[in-house]
Amino acid sequence: MSFSQKIIRKLRTSWTPRSLLLFVLPLPLIPAMLVSLIKGDLSQTIVYLSAITLFLGGAILLRRGLVRGAEHSYRSFATTYKRSTQVPIKTLGAVAVSLGTTVCSYFAVQHSLVFSTMLGMLTFLGVYLSYGLDPKREKPTVKGGYGLTPNEIMDVLLQAEQKIEAIEQAGRHVGNKELSVRLQRISALAREVLLMLEEDPGDLHRARKFLYVYLDGAQKVSAGYARAHGQTLATELENNFREVLITIEEVFIEQQKQLIDNNIVDLDVQIEVLSTQLKREGIL
Repeated sequence: MSFSQKIIRKLRTSWTPRSLLLFVLPLPLIPAMLVSLIKGDLSQTIVYLSAITLFLGGAILLRRGLVRGAEHSYRSFATTYKRSTQVPIKTLGAVAVSLGTTVCSYFAVQHSLVFSTMLGMLTFLGVYLSYGLDPKREKPTVKGGYGLTPNEIMDVLLQAEQKIEAIEQAGRHVGNKELSVRLQRISALAREVLLMLEEDPGDLHRARKFLYVYLDGAQKVSAGYARAHGQTLATELENNFREVLITIEEVFIEQQKQLIDNNIVDLDVQIEVLSTQLKREGIL
């Protein structure tokens, strides 16, 4: 499965009925909150508002956790390592939903504290069985070799990941749908190459120009255009940027093909073309 296909799968996962089901929970509480507000019952209004906030917060966290879980299922060690220190959002989401249930049960329905607590615990268990919690099993760490230590390989791949994320961020701010789509394609191609390098770090030497010229240049030119776009709408700037993106996409495809074919020949001609364009645009 290509990276672009995995991205589509991730997006579908994030918007499935399963991921959106918890957003339905607070809906019955909204009329109740409005009624209590009209009656001037401030304490009940605060109770309903608190429960709604907990339910919605938990739903948002769980949905994001599902997306992260989808990423974890196909990301290799570099991104897993990078994200391993993040907050366990699915666990926090489950806690928020269980607290919302407890608040509703105890303060709104006026069940006993013991019953409300047990109901909250059962809710947490139900969320766990339905959505699972944050993955704990770390993926294997890369072994050293190829003249590089494991930490050096990790650093190279993490730096590449950061550049790809910067390209994606720039794509959200270019203000042009066509250019944004081109940047999305470039990001997807770059991630496919990065995943191939993660699977076989022995190709790092052959892909050094991709990592330090292609990717770096793509990140700088996209970030530069995103900044300039907010200041000017010059057609010439847009056309130059489009030409650079076309070249970048072509050489990304060629780099991917080289790695698939295990061809040792470097892409010197494409590198020179891209470098010339980037220098002409003042990027390098």
